[in-house]
Amino acid sequence: MTGPSRVGKLIALASEINDIEINAGSLAFMGQALVQTTLPHSDPGVPFFERTSGAVSLSIIANPRIGLPFGTVPRLLLAWICTEAVKTKSPLLGLGKSQNEFLRKLGMRTDGRDCQRLRAQSMKLFSSILSITYQSQGRFGLKNMPIADEAFMLWDPHRPDDRMLWESSLKLSAEFFRNVTESPVPIDMRVLHALSKSPLAMDVYSWLVYRIFLLRVTNRPSVLIPWQALKLQFGADYGNTPRGLLDFKKRFLQRLKEALLFYPEANVTAQETGLFVVASRLRIRHTGGAKLSPL
Repeated sequence: MTGPSRVGKLIALASEINDIEINAGSLAFMGQALVQTTLPHSDPGVPFFERTSGAVSLSIIANPRIGLPFGTVPRLLLAWICTEAVKTKSPLLGLGKSQNEFLRKLGMRTDGRDCQRLRAQSMKLFSSILSITYQSQGRFGLKNMPIADEAFMLWDPHRPDDRMLWESSLKLSAEFFRNVTESPVPIDMRVLHALSKSPLAMDVYSWLVYRIFLLRVTNRPSVLIPWQALKLQFGADYGNTPRGLLDFKKRFLQRLKEALLFYPEANVTAQETGLFVVASRLRIRHTGGAKLSPL
Protein backbone atom coordinates (compact mmCIF):
# COMPACT_ATOMS: atom_id res chain seq x y z
CA MET A 1 0.00 0.00 0.00
CA THR A 2 1.49 3.35 -1.05
CA GLY A 3 0.42 6.93 -1.63
CA PRO A 4 -2.95 8.36 -0.56
CA SER A 5 -4.51 4.96 0.22
CA ARG A 6 -1.80 4.22 2.79
CA VAL A 7 -1.97 7.71 4.32
CA GLY A 8 -5.75 7.62 4.49
CA LYS A 9 -5.77 4.29 6.26
CA LEU A 10 -3.11 5.48 8.74
CA ILE A 11 -5.09 8.65 9.52
CA ALA A 12 -8.17 6.54 10.25
CA LEU A 13 -6.18 4.13 12.44
CA ALA A 14 -4.51 7.01 14.29
CA SER A 15 -7.88 8.63 15.01
CA GLU A 16 -9.18 5.33 16.38
CA ILE A 17 -6.08 4.59 18.49
CA ASN A 18 -5.63 8.12 19.84
CA ASP A 19 -9.23 8.19 21.05
CA ILE A 20 -8.76 5.10 23.23
CA GLU A 21 -6.42 5.22 26.23
CA ILE A 22 -3.59 2.71 26.18
CA ASN A 23 -4.21 -0.27 28.46
CA ALA A 24 -2.40 -3.36 29.68
CA GLY A 25 -3.29 -5.22 26.51
CA SER A 26 -1.72 -2.66 24.19
CA LEU A 27 1.19 -1.53 26.40
CA ALA A 28 4.39 -3.05 25.04
CA PHE A 29 8.12 -2.62 25.58
CA MET A 30 11.33 -2.65 23.56
CA GLY A 31 14.86 -2.92 24.88
CA GLN A 32 16.64 0.44 24.90
CA ALA A 33 19.49 -0.78 22.70
CA LEU A 34 17.01 -2.15 20.13
CA VAL A 35 15.39 1.29 19.85
CA GLN A 36 18.64 3.24 19.60
CA THR A 37 19.98 0.97 16.86
CA THR A 38 17.76 -1.18 14.67
CA LEU A 39 17.58 -4.32 12.52
CA PRO A 40 17.94 -4.35 8.71
CA HIS A 41 14.91 -3.17 6.76
CA SER A 42 15.55 -5.61 3.90
CA ASP A 43 17.74 -8.67 3.42
CA PRO A 44 21.37 -7.42 3.44
CA GLY A 45 22.55 -10.67 1.85
CA VAL A 46 25.48 -10.97 4.29
CA PRO A 47 25.72 -12.53 7.79
CA PHE A 48 26.75 -9.26 9.48
CA PHE A 49 25.02 -5.92 9.94
CA GLU A 50 25.87 -2.79 11.95
CA ARG A 51 24.13 0.46 12.83
CA THR A 52 25.32 3.38 14.94
CA SER A 53 23.53 5.89 17.16
CA GLY A 54 25.88 8.44 18.70
CA ALA A 55 28.29 6.55 20.94
CA VAL A 56 26.36 3.26 20.66
CA SER A 57 26.76 0.72 17.85
CA LEU A 58 24.78 -2.48 17.39
CA SER A 59 26.21 -5.34 15.37
CA ILE A 60 24.09 -8.36 14.48
CA ILE A 61 25.91 -11.55 13.62
CA ALA A 62 23.91 -14.32 11.97
CA ASN A 63 24.32 -18.04 11.62
CA PRO A 64 25.57 -18.01 8.00
CA ARG A 65 23.36 -20.99 7.11
CA ILE A 66 20.23 -19.20 8.32
CA GLY A 67 20.87 -15.50 7.68
CA LEU A 68 20.02 -12.18 9.34
CA PRO A 69 16.53 -11.18 10.52
CA PHE A 70 15.03 -8.27 8.55
CA GLY A 71 11.78 -6.44 7.90
CA THR A 72 8.65 -6.06 10.01
CA VAL A 73 8.26 -9.59 11.41
CA PRO A 74 11.36 -9.62 13.67
CA ARG A 75 10.35 -6.17 14.96
CA LEU A 76 6.97 -7.56 16.01
CA LEU A 77 8.76 -10.59 17.46
CA LEU A 78 11.16 -8.42 19.47
CA ALA A 79 8.33 -6.22 20.78
CA TRP A 80 6.46 -9.33 21.94
CA ILE A 81 9.61 -10.91 23.44
CA CYS A 82 10.62 -7.76 25.32
CA THR A 83 7.07 -7.19 26.56
CA GLU A 84 6.70 -10.75 27.83
CA ALA A 85 10.11 -10.58 29.53
CA VAL A 86 9.22 -7.30 31.28
CA LYS A 87 5.74 -8.42 32.34
CA THR A 88 6.56 -12.00 33.42
CA LYS A 89 10.07 -11.22 34.73
CA SER A 90 11.12 -14.57 33.29
CA PRO A 91 13.58 -15.41 30.47
CA LEU A 92 11.55 -18.53 29.58
CA LEU A 93 8.74 -17.66 27.18
CA GLY A 94 6.00 -19.92 25.85
CA LEU A 95 5.35 -19.59 22.11
CA GLY A 96 2.16 -21.62 21.97
CA LYS A 97 1.29 -25.20 21.04
CA SER A 98 0.62 -24.36 17.39
CA GLN A 99 2.12 -21.94 14.92
CA ASN A 100 -1.23 -20.20 14.43
CA GLU A 101 -1.50 -19.70 18.19
CA PHE A 102 1.80 -17.82 18.14
CA LEU A 103 0.76 -15.84 15.05
CA ARG A 104 -2.28 -14.68 17.00
CA LYS A 105 -0.10 -13.68 19.95
CA LEU A 106 1.81 -11.41 17.54
CA GLY A 107 -1.34 -10.03 15.93
CA MET A 108 -0.40 -11.53 12.54
CA ARG A 109 -2.62 -13.29 10.02
CA THR A 110 -2.85 -17.08 10.06
CA ASP A 111 -2.47 -17.49 6.30
CA GLY A 112 0.28 -19.39 4.52
CA ARG A 113 2.39 -16.33 3.75
CA ASP A 114 2.58 -15.13 7.36
CA CYS A 115 3.23 -18.70 8.55
CA GLN A 116 6.28 -18.87 6.28
CA ARG A 117 7.48 -15.39 7.23
CA LEU A 118 7.14 -16.09 10.95
CA ARG A 119 8.99 -19.39 10.79
CA ALA A 120 11.86 -18.02 8.66
CA GLN A 121 12.31 -14.80 10.65
CA SER A 122 12.02 -16.57 14.02
CA MET A 123 14.85 -18.90 13.07
CA LYS A 124 16.97 -15.97 11.92
CA LEU A 125 16.29 -13.87 15.01
CA PHE A 126 16.65 -16.61 17.63
CA SER A 127 19.98 -17.77 16.17
CA SER A 128 21.52 -14.27 15.98
CA ILE A 129 24.06 -12.69 18.32
CA LEU A 130 23.98 -8.99 19.21
CA SER A 131 27.15 -7.07 19.95
CA ILE A 132 26.65 -3.62 21.50
CA THR A 133 29.61 -1.27 21.84
CA TYR A 134 29.82 2.11 23.53
CA GLN A 135 32.65 4.55 22.80
CA SER A 136 32.80 8.09 24.18
CA GLN A 137 35.64 10.36 25.34
CA GLY A 138 38.11 7.50 25.62
CA ARG A 139 35.66 5.19 27.39
CA PHE A 140 34.78 1.85 25.85
CA GLY A 141 32.12 -0.71 26.73
CA LEU A 142 31.12 -3.98 25.10
CA LYS A 143 28.33 -6.50 25.52
CA ASN A 144 27.95 -9.61 23.39
CA MET A 145 24.50 -11.12 23.71
CA PRO A 146 23.02 -14.19 22.07
CA ILE A 147 19.30 -13.52 21.88
CA ALA A 148 18.44 -17.05 22.95
CA ASP A 149 20.14 -19.79 24.92
CA GLU A 150 17.55 -22.27 23.65
CA ALA A 151 14.66 -22.21 21.20
CA PHE A 152 12.29 -25.04 20.36
CA MET A 153 9.75 -24.52 17.57
CA LEU A 154 7.80 -27.77 17.57
CA TRP A 155 5.06 -26.68 15.16
CA ASP A 156 4.22 -28.66 12.04
CA PRO A 157 4.77 -26.12 9.21
CA HIS A 158 2.32 -28.03 6.98
CA ARG A 159 -0.41 -28.07 9.65
CA PRO A 160 -0.03 -24.72 11.43
CA ASP A 161 -3.28 -25.00 13.40
CA ASP A 162 -2.52 -28.43 14.88
CA ARG A 163 -1.77 -28.29 18.58
CA MET A 164 1.39 -30.15 19.62
CA LEU A 165 1.69 -32.16 22.83
CA TRP A 166 4.48 -29.82 24.02
CA GLU A 167 4.51 -26.02 23.83
CA SER A 168 7.17 -24.36 21.70
CA SER A 169 9.44 -22.22 23.84
CA LEU A 170 12.21 -19.66 23.88
CA LYS A 171 14.78 -19.19 26.62
CA LEU A 172 16.43 -15.76 26.43
CA SER A 173 20.12 -15.50 27.20
CA ALA A 174 20.92 -13.95 30.59
CA GLU A 175 22.58 -10.90 29.02
CA PHE A 176 19.76 -10.24 26.55
CA PHE A 177 17.11 -10.70 29.25
CA ARG A 178 18.94 -8.30 31.56
CA ASN A 179 19.36 -5.69 28.80
CA VAL A 180 15.70 -5.62 27.77
CA THR A 181 14.27 -5.72 31.29
CA GLU A 182 16.59 -3.21 32.99
CA SER A 183 15.90 -0.37 30.54
CA PRO A 184 12.65 -1.03 28.65
CA VAL A 185 11.12 1.60 26.40
CA PRO A 186 7.28 1.71 26.62
CA ILE A 187 5.49 1.68 23.26
CA ASP A 188 1.96 1.11 22.00
CA MET A 189 1.66 -2.27 20.26
CA ARG A 190 -1.37 -1.01 18.34
CA VAL A 191 0.85 1.60 16.70
CA LEU A 192 3.50 -0.94 15.71
CA HIS A 193 0.80 -3.00 13.99
CA ALA A 194 -0.63 0.10 12.29
CA LEU A 195 2.82 1.00 10.92
CA SER A 196 3.85 -2.57 10.09
CA LYS A 197 3.85 -2.03 6.33
CA SER A 198 7.11 -0.12 6.84
CA PRO A 199 9.93 -1.29 9.14
CA LEU A 200 11.38 2.24 8.99
CA ALA A 201 8.11 3.76 10.23
CA MET A 202 8.08 1.23 13.10
CA ASP A 203 11.65 2.19 14.00
CA VAL A 204 10.97 5.94 13.82
CA TYR A 205 7.94 5.67 16.11
CA SER A 206 9.77 3.62 18.77
CA TRP A 207 12.80 5.89 18.59
CA LEU A 208 10.70 9.07 18.88
CA VAL A 209 8.99 7.78 22.03
CA TYR A 210 12.40 6.96 23.51
CA ARG A 211 14.10 10.21 22.41
CA ILE A 212 11.44 12.40 24.02
CA PHE A 213 11.52 10.27 27.19
CA LEU A 214 15.32 10.73 27.26
CA LEU A 215 14.98 14.53 27.01
CA ARG A 216 12.44 14.57 29.85
CA VAL A 217 14.44 12.44 32.30
CA THR A 218 17.68 14.33 31.63
CA ASN A 219 15.91 17.73 31.96
CA ARG A 220 17.04 18.86 28.51
CA PRO A 221 14.59 21.19 26.72
CA SER A 222 15.52 20.06 23.20
CA VAL A 223 18.11 18.48 20.93
CA LEU A 224 19.16 18.97 17.31
CA ILE A 225 20.16 15.68 15.71
CA PRO A 226 22.19 16.04 12.47
CA TRP A 227 20.84 14.30 9.36
CA GLN A 228 24.10 12.42 8.93
CA ALA A 229 23.76 10.96 12.43
CA LEU A 230 20.17 9.89 11.70
CA LYS A 231 21.31 8.29 8.46
CA LEU A 232 23.88 6.21 10.34
CA GLN A 233 21.18 5.11 12.74
CA PHE A 234 18.30 4.45 10.34
CA GLY A 235 19.57 4.50 6.78
CA ALA A 236 22.41 2.07 6.29
CA ASP A 237 20.91 1.10 2.89
CA TYR A 238 21.55 4.56 1.42
CA GLY A 239 24.79 5.51 -0.32
CA ASN A 240 27.44 7.50 1.51
CA THR A 241 27.03 10.45 -0.87
CA PRO A 242 25.17 13.79 -0.82
CA ARG A 243 22.50 12.17 -3.00
CA GLY A 244 22.25 9.24 -0.58
CA LEU A 245 21.73 11.67 2.31
CA LEU A 246 18.99 13.53 0.41
CA ASP A 247 17.22 10.28 -0.46
CA PHE A 248 17.41 9.15 3.16
CA LYS A 249 16.11 12.50 4.46
CA LYS A 250 13.12 12.34 2.08
CA ARG A 251 12.18 8.80 3.12
CA PHE A 252 12.78 9.47 6.83
CA LEU A 253 10.50 12.53 6.79
CA GLN A 254 7.77 10.50 5.06
CA ARG A 255 7.88 7.87 7.79
CA LEU A 256 8.22 10.47 10.55
CA LYS A 257 5.02 12.10 9.32
CA GLU A 258 3.29 8.72 9.63
CA ALA A 259 4.68 8.11 13.13
CA LEU A 260 3.56 11.57 14.27
CA LEU A 261 -0.04 10.68 13.44
CA PHE A 262 0.13 8.39 16.47
CA TYR A 263 2.10 10.82 18.65
CA PRO A 264 0.54 14.21 17.92
CA GLU A 265 1.97 15.71 21.14
CA ALA A 266 5.53 15.31 19.83
CA ASN A 267 7.12 18.66 18.94
CA VAL A 268 9.51 17.81 16.10
CA THR A 269 10.75 20.12 13.34
CA ALA A 270 12.85 19.34 10.28
CA GLN A 271 15.62 21.91 9.85
CA GLU A 272 18.31 22.24 7.21
CA THR A 273 21.01 20.77 9.44
CA GLY A 274 18.99 18.15 11.28
CA LEU A 275 15.89 17.17 13.21
CA PHE A 276 14.93 19.42 16.14
CA VAL A 277 13.20 17.47 18.92
CA VAL A 278 11.59 19.22 21.90
CA ALA A 279 10.93 17.64 25.31
CA SER A 280 7.22 17.18 24.63
CA ARG A 281 4.47 15.59 26.68
CA LEU A 282 4.98 11.84 27.08
CA ARG A 283 2.46 9.83 25.12
CA ILE A 284 2.93 6.80 27.41
CA ARG A 285 3.62 7.58 31.05
CA HIS A 286 4.26 4.02 32.21
CA THR A 287 8.03 3.40 31.99
CA GLY A 288 8.16 -0.17 33.26
CA GLY A 289 11.00 0.77 35.57
CA ALA A 290 12.98 2.20 32.65
CA LYS A 291 16.27 3.84 33.48
CA LEU A 292 19.09 5.27 31.43
CA SER A 293 21.85 2.90 30.46
CA PRO A 294 24.65 3.44 27.92
CA LEU A 295 24.58 -0.26 27.01
